[in-house]
Amino acid sequence: MAAGCCKVLLVGHRPHVRTQVRLAIESRTGLVVVGEAANYLGAVAIAAIETPDFIVVDLAEYDECAMDHIPDLVRATNSVLVVSDICDDALLDRARRLGATDLVPREALVGAITASLDRAGRRLTPLTMQEQAVIDLVGKGLNDEEIAGQLMTSEAAVSEDLDSIVRKKKVRDRFELQIYSLYKDLASRE
Repeated sequence: MAAGCCKVLLVGHRPHVRTQVRLAIESRTGLVVVGEAANYLGAVAIAAIETPDFIVVDLAEYDECAMDHIPDLVRATNSVLVVSDICDDALLDRARRLGATDLVPREALVGAITASLDRAGRRLTPLTMQEQAVIDLVGKGLNDEEIAGQLMTSEAAVSEDLDSIVRKKKVRDRFELQIYSLYKDLASRE
């Protein structure tokens, strides 16, 4: 993992919620989703391999028994955040008794993660303006030569920027970076 990146694992039965949460998390520089699981056994298995900094559990209104699995997830990582459509004191108290770090509404999740990192003295490594420009142009389908021409720099500088972006965003290759760019663009329009 690149210095400054924070790895997050998503758990929940609702794929559309996992997608919304992924987009929100990955719209923040330095946060990367390393896996998604629809069930808790899958989450524990992924956590053993990926060693996430945070596990985010989507608690559906009809699935409060999912709280029973929080202790298993806490053993996989110390920071388990529960996101729920209903955030009342009784649910928060139960989540904390089971070992969860916090219970937050979906729209407050990214803020809760960054606040937790700030309390722990960790900072996220932001993209430079040049790297952000490179991502935007990769998202438009430009190759290195075309990007260099647009940014009035060398292809070697573009290549170095791409290497840095891949490390910071934890994507495997240019194709994943292009997909990330498209998702980021869609998320910023909401």
